[in-house]
Amino acid sequence: MNSKDNKSLVIGHRKRLKEKISTSSKSLNDYELLEALLFYVFPRKDTKRTAKELLFAFKSLKNVIFAEDSEVKKIAGLGESTATLFTLMKEIFSRILQNEITNNPVISTSKHVQNYYKSILGTLKKEQLRVMFLNSKNKLILEQIMQEGTINQTAIYPREIIQVALNCGASALILVHNHPSGDVTPSREDILITERIKEISERLDIQLLDHLIIGKNQIISLKEIGLI
Repeated sequence: MNSKDNKSLVIGHRKRLKEKISTSSKSLNDYELLEALLFYVFPRKDTKRTAKELLFAFKSLKNVIFAEDSEVKKIAGLGESTATLFTLMKEIFSRILQNEITNNPVISTSKHVQNYYKSILGTLKKEQLRVMFLNSKNKLILEQIMQEGTINQTAIYPREIIQVALNCGASALILVHNHPSGDVTPSREDILITERIKEISERLDIQLLDHLIIGKNQIISLKEIGLI
């Protein structure tokens, strides 16, 4: 088959896939969604094989989009443009979810909070601690990354968290960190640091509402299991 024939096949296939998207997008396979997304990186290339390779490597659509740039670039034929596209999608998705928890009281949007943090922390390979600083109506004032740790621990400094809370006038806190292993069972360190932050914050009339631990497919609330 010459290059002209191959080009015609690619164009024909893309046309059919676009028609399928416009008429029945919910019927698309995961690889077809990725394949169509990659049209915008590779205007003339057949992207079906690349889409299937991505899914094979990362196991799910979510893992593909939230993969680290360096991991994406290990797939043959993919480079900065693909990594940038996935970064943009990741940021758009995160902002949509964040908007749900910014404009409403956090207590009334707990599912949005959980979905937000599962999406941004569930696939990280290193631990990260984020803190939600809330006002007296439990609306989000500030969300901040306080620490980024190694593969198995995060150094949490209670005084730094309390200082940010005082600076922004927060009345309440929610701690969130991930366990890259996927096991959301609270460690002894998790429990002790939670107790320490709760003790210090209550002295200053700041309430610790919860401490969420995020795994790959799970989330646990220390409040719900009676540890706060």
